[in-house]
Parts: sequence; structure tokens; C-alpha cells
Amino acid sequence: MRYAIIENEHFALESLKKTIAMLRPDYQFVFASESVEDSIAYFNSRPEVDLVFMDIELVDGNCFEIFNEVQVAVPIIFTTAYDEFALQAFKVNSVDYLLKPIHEGDLEKALLKYERNSTAKPMAIDLSRLYDKVAENWQKQRILTISGDSYSYVETNDIAFFASEDKCIFAYRKGGGRRLTEMTSLSEVENIVRRREFFKLSRDIVVHISSIESVRKFFHGRLSVTVKAGEEQRDVVVSTAKRKEFLNWLGGK
Repeated sequence: MRYAIIENEHFALESLKKTIAMLRPDYQFVFASESVEDSIAYFNSRPEVDLVFMDIELVDGNCFEIFNEVQVAVPIIFTTAYDEFALQAFKVNSVDYLLKPIHEGDLEKALLKYERNSTAKPMAIDLSRLYDKVAENWQKQRILTISGDSYSYVETNDIAFFASEDKCIFAYRKGGGRRLTEMTSLSEVENIVRRREFFKLSRDIVVHISSIESVRKFFHGRLSVTVKAGEEQRDVVVSTAKRKEFLNWLGGK
């Protein structure tokens, strides 16, 4: 059985190889990659590989970019640092999802599951459901900020809201003050924050749930939402079209 590992952490890769060699000494390791780019090139070469272990976050992007560029018919065992709840929620058609650090018992179960189904045609991975679940629970830990000719950062969990102002994206901190970011749109913001905690209230603002002071009914089915960052306070109108989506998010649906 030939297998490949796509993993951006060298220690995790070596640890996984060692455990596989112990559990399945007849398995043959044939390829390793830490990037989306190299993985795409590998799968485009139509390699003879039977199983792939794949991390979600790679050095130049996430693994979903691989599937967007090339067809991967090989069974996948995902390896990830996301919590158990998220893992259980988005288990769909791949072989399994293993939580880092990967334990020998969990790996053994995943390999047995793969071996039981190896004679059957691999099912397609439901990437849209998988991506949605990962996006709900993943976010970038730090945001790069700019001040004059200097760079710094702010912890994402310290941000009350992001605001689009004068074609720039500012991060307003919960304790007060704002930082200019390198991002150019709120769409970029939405791609790097945890969806269950941040919401795009309008075309100009993406807010963290803990920074919402109040939500009130407004005219014509709209909502008036007050958000706060330190001494900075804003009233934002949520459109009728976004009302249901916002209330569902606010209520944790």
C-alpha cells in the first residue's frame, strides 16, 4: 500500500510516518509535501498512490485549493488541529479526520476503516460541507497592521470589529483604538475570521459578537445594531434581506 503525506509541520509529518511504519510496516511512503503548489503538481502527475494523509492548513494556503485545481480520486485521511466537536460535525465522505496530536489508537481505527473500504470505489469528498464546517471554526490568529513605515500585529480575538473606511480596512480593538490593516476588502476579512463569532453587518463593517451592545427593531423590518470598541460606538442598520441571517447567527443557529 503506497501512501503520501501532505503536512506543513515537519515534526507532525515525521511522527505520523513513524507511527504508520509501526502499525503497518508493509505500507510504503512515497511522497511528502508542505504546500498547495507542490501537491497540485504531484496529483497532476497521476501518481501511483493508494492513500493520502492531508493537513488542512498548508504553508501557502489550505488544502481545498488543491481540490479546486486537480481531481483527487485517492481516499483522504485528514489530519487537523480542530476540536472534537467540529470534527464530528463535518465527517462526511472521506475516510476519517484525525485530531492532532495523532494518537496511535485513532490512527489504527482510521487505517482499519480505510482497509475495510479499499476494495470499494472511494466516495467523493463533499468539499462544500467540509469547507463550511472548517470555516466556522477556523480563524487566523493574528492580523498584520501598518503604522507609517512600521509593521505590527493585533490578535484576532482582541478585535471588536473591522471597518471599511476610505478604501482601507481598519481593525478596531475591544479595548479601544484602531489599526490599519493590509487588507483591501471586508471579503478578505470574512475569509480569515471565525464565522460563528464574526458577522458582516453591512457593506462597511464586520463585527465580533462580544462587541454587540444592543439589537433593536428598526423601520421596515430592518434592525439597528449598536457595536462598541472601547469608547468608539456605532449604530449600524442591518437590512431586511440580512435580518434573518443575522438573527440566526446571533442565536447560534
